[in-house]
Amino acid sequence: MKRFTFLFFLTVVTGFDMLAQTPYRFDAEAGAGLMSIPDVSRTGWAVRQQLTAYIRPRFGVSAGVTWGGSSNLDPIRSKASQNPYGRPDPGQLNQFYTRTDRMTDLSVVFLPVLTRRHQLAVRVGVSAYRSQASRIDSIIYYQPGGSDYRVALGQTSTQRAAPVAGASYDYRLSGHWAVGIQGSAYFGGGGQPITTAGLRTTYRFNLGADSLGLKAIDRSDVRAGVRLAANLSSANGRSVASVYGWHGVGGIWAEIPLSLTWQLRGEINYAQRGYKSIEIRQGSNRYVPEFGNLAYLELPLLFRNEVAYHWHLYGGPYLAFLLSGRAESDGEPVPIASHTVSGFMLGVDHYITTRLAIDVRYQRDLLRLSNRPYGGLHGFQLGLHYAILNKR
Repeated sequence: MKRFTFLFFLTVVTGFDMLAQTPYRFDAEAGAGLMSIPDVSRTGWAVRQQLTAYIRPRFGVSAGVTWGGSSNLDPIRSKASQNPYGRPDPGQLNQFYTRTDRMTDLSVVFLPVLTRRHQLAVRVGVSAYRSQASRIDSIIYYQPGGSDYRVALGQTSTQRAAPVAGASYDYRLSGHWAVGIQGSAYFGGGGQPITTAGLRTTYRFNLGADSLGLKAIDRSDVRAGVRLAANLSSANGRSVASVYGWHGVGGIWAEIPLSLTWQLRGEINYAQRGYKSIEIRQGSNRYVPEFGNLAYLELPLLFRNEVAYHWHLYGGPYLAFLLSGRAESDGEPVPIASHTVSGFMLGVDHYITTRLAIDVRYQRDLLRLSNRPYGGLHGFQLGLHYAILNKR
């Protein structure tokens, strides 16, 4: 995960630096194909989106997301030949499964072949890999000897940082559009890699300060630094038993000016967040004590405006990837499924010196991007950020 974080920060700084000049080439990719998972019996499906920014004609950095899945539902549809009630065959139930996989990766890209019509690309990088699998835990029959039943599933989740390598070939139909094939391999699971292969289409475009209607920005205008904050957080949809708890946040940031008063900032934060409720009895109702302590990798993208001398208002979206966590309800451990959420941040900061600033922000999870229901969290932060790279 440290390598993933470093590559993301490198991509943020490089992307800001590229927007400071014009023009630069970008490839936006969408594709679909098959996914092969060593520890399951069937080939699954995979869908991929990727954006590649070329720093040089043959060298670039890419960010991609792959969704995939596989399932075998036949065992609960099969019937034992000796069973007159039409029940599933117990000998086949261990082969039942459903599985979903999500890979978010950052890579460096090299083009050994680049002509007017043909493009061959290879890439290597690191991926934040997450999967969730369901298998049959038990079958419950409503009546002895009957055929009506329900299935109880057991679920397992996996998350890790995995090295990734891939290759693709594109045939250019025009200056903008191309079609081709691509494949990827995700390593680090202790056995054979998870592989994907399929077709893709690519759209090429140029983007720079001129195309955005902005003035050219010098490299020295890029600023970067660190941020530390105290986070007071709680669950969305709070009850009378809910209370706030203190947690810590730390990260790095980089920003470029968009105009005399506007800046664009990207951050990478290790954020501790959580929720807590106390036991309360109201008549026959009882609120059980609960708590959860969670750690996220947060990736905000913030637009900042200088509203007064040394004062800024800012806001923007973020993605948060669960790294670890534990939770209890009424004294019993509660499993926490791997999930990704997105939300929005609003804040204000004041520069005490040209390098040191204090800020206050509010954040709230708005959209669940995981496989299980998740109510989300919100919180208030009081932080300090210090500019290491600073032209002022």
